[in-house]
Amino acid sequence: MRTILIGGLWLLAFAAIASDTFRVGSRLLVAGDSAAQVRELLGRPMRVTHQRARHHGRGVVVVTPASESLIYRDDGREITVTLVDGVVADIEQHP
Repeated sequence: MRTILIGGLWLLAFAAIASDTFRVGSRLLVAGDSAAQVRELLGRPMRVTHQRARHHGRGVVVVTPASESLIYRDDGREITVTLVDGVVADIEQHP
């Protein structure tokens, strides 16, 4: 039972690391990097989307940080880098 628990925790840790890193040549883009580093490594994005900072719902104002997604195309893959307050929060790859 203990072995299964430890193995499951390793898989969860690996999944979290894999979604927060992206290799660009010999360099690595990681969560926490700045928007300037993203543009230096990947260049100009194909498309940029912005998310608003405030959402209203059921009479309650929920404040969330403003974010933007930079979408790139590379060898048939779509790479989405999400920035929150100018810092990389998430990196997703889609075939």
